[in-house]
Amino acid sequence: MRQDRRKFLRGAGVALALPWLESANVFGQESPRSTSSPRPPKRFGCLFMANGVQPQSWGAQGDGANMTLRPALEPLENLKEHLLVLNGLYNPQAAHGNIHIAAAPNVLSGARVVESTSDLRVGTSFDQELASQFAGQTMFPSLVLGIEPPTLGTHKGYSSIYCGHISWSTPTTPVPRENHPRALYDRLVGDPRGMRRARSVLDLVADDARSVMPRLSSWDRQRLDDYLSSVREVEQRLARAPERVPQTGRRVQDLMQPPPAQVPPVLSDHMRLMLDLMAIAFATDSTRVSTLMFNNDLSRMDFGFLRPTSSDLTNMHGMSHAGGADYSLMNRFHIEMYAYLLNRLKDMPEAGSTVLDNACIMFCSSLMAGYSHDRTQMPVLLAGKLGNTLRTGRALTYSNRPEGQRRLCNLFVRLSECYGQSRPNFGDATEPLRDL
Repeated sequence: MRQDRRKFLRGAGVALALPWLESANVFGQESPRSTSSPRPPKRFGCLFMANGVQPQSWGAQGDGANMTLRPALEPLENLKEHLLVLNGLYNPQAAHGNIHIAAAPNVLSGARVVESTSDLRVGTSFDQELASQFAGQTMFPSLVLGIEPPTLGTHKGYSSIYCGHISWSTPTTPVPRENHPRALYDRLVGDPRGMRRARSVLDLVADDARSVMPRLSSWDRQRLDDYLSSVREVEQRLARAPERVPQTGRRVQDLMQPPPAQVPPVLSDHMRLMLDLMAIAFATDSTRVSTLMFNNDLSRMDFGFLRPTSSDLTNMHGMSHAGGADYSLMNRFHIEMYAYLLNRLKDMPEAGSTVLDNACIMFCSSLMAGYSHDRTQMPVLLAGKLGNTLRTGRALTYSNRPEGQRRLCNLFVRLSECYGQSRPNFGDATEPLRDL
């Protein structure tokens, strides 16, 4: 990995990545001839929600302070200036094949999903193309995350492996997901075998942290202190997690074992921990690319906790077919998780801006109306200015554009430009998305 600044605090057997700091030259690793301020890195994140949305409660109109969010997007009210609501984009290749499985694994590639129960073929996904661009610059080329255990078996002529993967390193190779907060935490702090779980990593790197602080600017000292506090808070939540779910008989540590068939306990806690760790990975430049699947396609994740009803129908896939108010609540729950990540990134200062300002965080689902399996358009949100290459605070509608101008892959061609990777095409697109 190319090292152009100090990246870690070190202790006995652990290495805690530092946040991006302007005071990089105090570590003596930059050229003394360099007078320009280091530029913060650009990141890409994608959060995926399965089974589509309730269209009547989804979307936005207007720009800036006058943007009006429909009910499912209301948790983003304080983030409107950072938001791009893209209406009317669609994935043409999703129209070929099974109504679910042909639309989920290709949301980041726009490739046609090959019908097979054994031989997988989709397309290399945008996140992995981007990760290859950053190869050697970060600890992890990408972090590919999930919540649910993998789906096994087959579904209507397709391998169920398709259901659990939106990140593909090649057209035939899905990237394995990390589903477990403790395992992800141990990877980020340089303890993949979990040898020091009984002690805080901050205690182990305390001496190194004290030696670093005097060499930092006052602004960077505050930033490092805030960062270490956030790491401590995540550790404490990991430690408390088993006490919050005694009724299940399972602990967060147990999730490091081979994934069971059951949905992970305390769903909202699990999701927030994964999002916190993604935010830390971005802030420390441990990776610049990450995806998180909140649910597998055809998910049966139980959302009965959102609002008790007289119906026994509480699993996600079944709720999507029923539609209605309960499914709108389920959509809103996922947007609350999206807003949680955005607010965490917005609260992380960086070179006169924030980590969110230097990122593009995408939210999407593979279907529009879940109950009708509508593949003529799909819900897509972006947040973050990506180093001032995106003009946010807008709702853009592409429904009435020519077919070639509203393909999902047009978005990836445009984002490639923003990341400094000019390309004439990606997937089935031959031009960038206009007006972005």
